[in-house]
Amino acid sequence: MITEYAAEVATRMGMKLSKVSLIEGRTVGCLDTHSLMMSSNGCNVSTIIYQADLEKLENRIECDRLELRIQQALTRLQFMLEL
Repeated sequence: MITEYAAEVATRMGMKLSKVSLIEGRTVGCLDTHSLMMSSNGCNVSTIIYQADLEKLENRIECDRLELRIQQALTRLQFMLEL
């Protein structure tokens, strides 16, 4: 579900991702974290995603923080593609 959501956010930003994957993470303190990897034209970026945000996405509850994290990573990817 997160991979489709990331691709949707990328499309809204005018980007096409060649690969999106979620790498299962680990518990850091009291938070479960995962790494969301996104690729386009040979450039890769990743961002930390929290389990709580994944659960909110599954339940369709307020995904603002998740969307912002994905947008930030995609902005870095856009910058890398422009170099």
